[in-house]
Amino acid sequence: MKLRIDKGSLRLRLNRPDVDQFRKTGVCTESLRFGSGAQLTYTLETSSRLKGIEAEYSPEGIRVLLPPEMAREWAASDQVSLSLNRADDGGPSLLIEKDFQCLHRNPDGRNDDSGAFPNPLARP
Repeated sequence: MKLRIDKGSLRLRLNRPDVDQFRKTGVCTESLRFGSGAQLTYTLETSSRLKGIEAEYSPEGIRVLLPPEMAREWAASDQVSLSLNRADDGGPSLLIEKDFQCLHRNPDGRNDDSGAFPNPLARP
């Protein structure tokens, strides 16, 4: 799972193994470790107390939460993304999306997207 933070928004991109894990367990977690022993943990998880998408921040990390039914429908379908624009209430806008294979490869082979979803724009 990839995390992108840009101005007032958070974006999570999940590849196929991430989506499979999320569908089976209701949780997908990644951590970025720092040399000082600290780490930033970011998690996508389901919560039955919710009616919509929500984000929480704490010293333990960032949690993006989805209602279980919304999560099941997204993970089991061809639906690419879920989003929430929260500019009006001061919270971050959220985008959760399935990660597609890159259309352009770096010659050095750094684009390991073997777990990504097939890109619908790729030519057969």
